[in-house]
Amino acid sequence: MKDMIKQLVETYGPSGNEGQVRALIEGLVAGHADETRVDGMGNLIALKKGAHSDKRVMVAAHMDEIGIMVTHVDAKGFLRFGQIGGVVPQILVGSRVRFANGTLGVIGCEKGIFSGGVSSIKLEQLFIAVGAT
Repeated sequence: MKDMIKQLVETYGPSGNEGQVRALIEGLVAGHADETRVDGMGNLIALKKGAHSDKRVMVAAHMDEIGIMVTHVDAKGFLRFGQIGGVVPQILVGSRVRFANGTLGVIGCEKGIFSGGVSSIKLEQLFIAVGAT
């Protein structure tokens, strides 16, 4: 179970781009479900028929995760970004990010950002370092 959860949380899947997560889950349930399908909204629906047709259980979960999207590269080679979902800038500094192509980066911040306290940090003051020049 621990390995499966690790695999799920490390799979790329920001809101609007859940395809890799959906494919992973579909593979994980394939041997256990009687039927799987994807609806028009991209939801994966897996059906397991039970012995008692009058009793039903539904398990629902999000496949996506909060993310960020690069908006531009600044003159120093740092990636500036916007949010996808409810990103909290104050907890991003030092976080590792992974792009769709597998590139890894680390979120950094401009000098003096903490002078107003952690609560004053704005998304525009953060950047992603990927080793670009």
